[in-house]
Amino acid sequence: MKSMRKDGLILSIFSKKFLFEKEVLNVKSEKDRVEIMRILSKAMVDDILKEHINFLHIPAISDFTLKHVINILFKEIANEWISYAIEELKYSKDDALEELQMKGRVKFIHEVADDYLKHYKEYLYENIAHSFIELLASISSSSPRVKFVNAIINSKLIANRSVLGINSFDQLAKKIKQAKHIKSTSLSDLKIKISDIKNEIASGTIKKDRHEALESILPTYVEKYKKIENTKLEEFDGSLKRVKLAIFNSLKTEFYKT
Repeated sequence: MKSMRKDGLILSIFSKKFLFEKEVLNVKSEKDRVEIMRILSKAMVDDILKEHINFLHIPAISDFTLKHVINILFKEIANEWISYAIEELKYSKDDALEELQMKGRVKFIHEVADDYLKHYKEYLYENIAHSFIELLASISSSSPRVKFVNAIINSKLIANRSVLGINSFDQLAKKIKQAKHIKSTSLSDLKIKISDIKNEIASGTIKKDRHEALESILPTYVEKYKKIENTKLEEFDGSLKRVKLAIFNSLKTEFYKT
């Protein structure tokens, strides 16, 4: 049951995009909009729509589609309204849904969702393209998924494969192996360096200035380790990076039609 009707505020929220964003989505800047789309894009690729847009989980190339994306964006934004109405306006869930279903409000939220997809779809495409690299890194040449990889390589998702010189999984498997080796070697070297520094500090046999110098430099090596650990595999090989970019560009330019 509503504790109090706040018609003026609600009318404004559903007629002024900037107010809807401020009140419901807690958006105060462009940075906030980007962060919202980053979060939603990752959620869609990793979970909500993984069987349609995440290459690790798509059963077949024919199952790849972007058609569900706008509906999920609408649903997530509508859910934010419901949470706002319950928490800030002290409405029941039924009352929040009732307000949402009033004339023009579903259309309004669809327009907000359309706007976010139009301006920030690159974050979604980045996650989709990266999932192809994750797929490559997760399988061997004996995997039944190799057939699926080859279908992607020879689809419109990689429109310029002849320019890239990539025609099959075997070629990319070599690149993945090299990238993994470079990354693991870099991490291993840094791990040894960090361990050596820590051991020398803990030894108690070094002079004060040496001790201070080591303590000063240690965070730098730790930060380098974390940075490399979080670096995506395609950053270690130019061919993988170009393949990912090819998929990204096919999606971005709408060359690949759903």
